[in-house]
Amino acid sequence: MIYFYRLLFITLTCLILSACGGGGKAGCSVAVGGLACAGGNSGGGGGGGSSNPTSSYSVLRSMGLNASEGAGLQAPLVQVNGVFYGTSQNGGSASLGTVFSVTATGQVTTIHSFVGGATDGAIPFAGLTVGSDGNLYGTTTNGGPNGYGTVFKVALTSGVATWSGVVYFFAGGVSDGANPFGGLIQGSDNAFYGTTTYGGTNNFGTVYRITLIGGVVAEAPIHVFSGALGVPLGDGEYPQSGLIKDSAGLMYGTTSGGGSAGVGTVYSVSTTGATVILKQFSTIDGATPYASLLLGSDGNLYGTTTAGGSSGLGVAFSLSTNGLTYNALHSFTGLTTDGSTPYGNLVEINSILYGTTRYGGNYTTGTIFSLTKTGTETMVYSFGAPSDGANPYAGLILGSDGYYYGTTSAGGTGSNGTVYKFYP
Repeated sequence: MIYFYRLLFITLTCLILSACGGGGKAGCSVAVGGLACAGGNSGGGGGGGSSNPTSSYSVLRSMGLNASEGAGLQAPLVQVNGVFYGTSQNGGSASLGTVFSVTATGQVTTIHSFVGGATDGAIPFAGLTVGSDGNLYGTTTNGGPNGYGTVFKVALTSGVATWSGVVYFFAGGVSDGANPFGGLIQGSDNAFYGTTTYGGTNNFGTVYRITLIGGVVAEAPIHVFSGALGVPLGDGEYPQSGLIKDSAGLMYGTTSGGGSAGVGTVYSVSTTGATVILKQFSTIDGATPYASLLLGSDGNLYGTTTAGGSSGLGVAFSLSTNGLTYNALHSFTGLTTDGSTPYGNLVEINSILYGTTRYGGNYTTGTIFSLTKTGTETMVYSFGAPSDGANPYAGLILGSDGYYYGTTSAGGTGSNGTVYKFYP
């Protein structure tokens, strides 16, 4: 009986309190023996671990406000122990991009400024990957002795990020890949896998394996794209995206060109390099995909293309993993109530898909949209208001506080891009 009244008191207290521990709406939860209140959702915060996110959008940080800071963000973030890590394509000491961290209160630290040349990378387009050793790994599209890009490492020790340096320089030519635009994923064999946009026998790009943990660095292409229209099933060319994998370790990706119509493909590839073309785009049903795929809760693949569709402004699509069933779920129109040209990946929230478009919306500078798996699309946020972000390339990630976080390539106080916080 005493425990019942204690619970009743806690419940009533939560209902009466209008705020606890911060600005905005706070979340309350019942804990045995007392009242537990989550941090408030004030301004650009979100680090308080709110148990009840509210529909909102806020700029967490406007980037490029000083010479050492990154600018022009085009990659999604990753979060480790409450801190976000990312890359910028521009900015930094040499204006060749950075690796940075940003806290949930918007404090930015530049971990490394790329300077190019023979010993460093330059211009990272992809985000970071957390390895099984707890460290961060990423790629740059340029830099190195041949200018063909790199793979690099950032050590994370007790919450402190330290630049470890470049661990591999791409050589290009027929025996290696060149210029990786996509990031890395780690296989069950501890090796990392990724794509290069160029290089290989035909200079149409590769899928490669690289071992970075537990020994000597070893890298080699496991698949070389042909791009030729006459190849059976029409192989792809110029992959811009990284890979995803299923529970069995089979990987999936897209190419921005090639295929029977020359406008891109979806493929699966095993760790041994066995590759199957699952979809050849035909312009009307989508063209030129840049984003990584999403493996949905229903077992289907979901993705976006930057062009094609009924208006030529891109589509969001679904595809079965065997390639037999394809649906162009939505053709973007670019109107004020819709976006256009989606470059970013999709995320799934309670069986609803969310993504970003680079253009379209009220200000023609991009949107966040929702999409049902049956094809009902809704613009849920339009970028471009004063001091807002603009032109997002990257999709969203889920933060530990239940909010979603993303980046924009432009907009913000200095027009150099933003890190933002969102809840639909």
